[in-house]
Amino acid sequence: MIANLKTWLATPYYFNPSTKFKFKVSLVFGLFVFLFLYVFRPFTLYSFKEYLLEYTFSIGLITFACSFLTLAIPPLLFRKYFKEDNWTVGKSILLIALGLFLVGSVLWYYGKWFKAEKDIQHIEYLMFIYYTFLVGVIPILLGVFFNEKMVRLRRQKKAEEITSIKTQKVEEKKPVLPNKVILKSGNKKESLAFFIEDLVYITSQGNYASFFLKNNKNELKEKILRVTLTKIKENLEEYPNIIRCHKSYIVNTKYINEIKGNARGYLLESALIDHQIPVSRNFSKKALMGLIG
Repeated sequence: MIANLKTWLATPYYFNPSTKFKFKVSLVFGLFVFLFLYVFRPFTLYSFKEYLLEYTFSIGLITFACSFLTLAIPPLLFRKYFKEDNWTVGKSILLIALGLFLVGSVLWYYGKWFKAEKDIQHIEYLMFIYYTFLVGVIPILLGVFFNEKMVRLRRQKKAEEITSIKTQKVEEKKPVLPNKVILKSGNKKESLAFFIEDLVYITSQGNYASFFLKNNKNELKEKILRVTLTKIKENLEEYPNIIRCHKSYIVNTKYINEIKGNARGYLLESALIDHQIPVSRNFSKKALMGLIG
């Protein structure tokens, strides 16, 4: 069971960087907390009487504000940790736990001030944090679990459909293009020559690009040139099999064997590459179909 839990926590998940999305999620969570507390009146809320609406609405508002700050501020301060391509279910749950702790702490101090003026008994800090997790953690964890599963299955199904289309493709007559290409560096002082049919993929390494070329033993050899992926794509635009699938990758679709999907996005696999290559989330279904050579 522990092994299964570790596997699930390491499962790829999508951290949406959109401020609009974070605002909506925070608003829904704050509204849920307000309605839950106002309607069901758990814990000691039955004693609030005429102050119930004011207090629960304030809790909902504070929950919204703290949730939004939790989703918006840490990604700005710790960009590497919140890198989309490395985000997992476990990281999401940790962020949720930190958010709930922040919400509980702020609400406890607010409640202490609010109840002092109304002469209402206040709950101890640790008990209040416990109540906060009790109200928030179950619906949030269920949401993460079912959302990850739903998105993953949907993308897996689409990936299988796209892969199956590969066997149905009909060879079209294409214009004959030069097999050998020469790319120059950004400063025009260096160059790299290679055969386009040997190019498997390219990835960015800071200000440099790494070209992975296949030799006659089907082994990949790395060649490095100081040039951007944008410039490379411009120079290789006429080659339909050379596609930029991600901000950090250009692939030769001739060597892509399969496309897979998870909750984070789509991934390309090749018999020549020992790791999966990510695909940008803005790819349409039609564009995804073009990634299978």
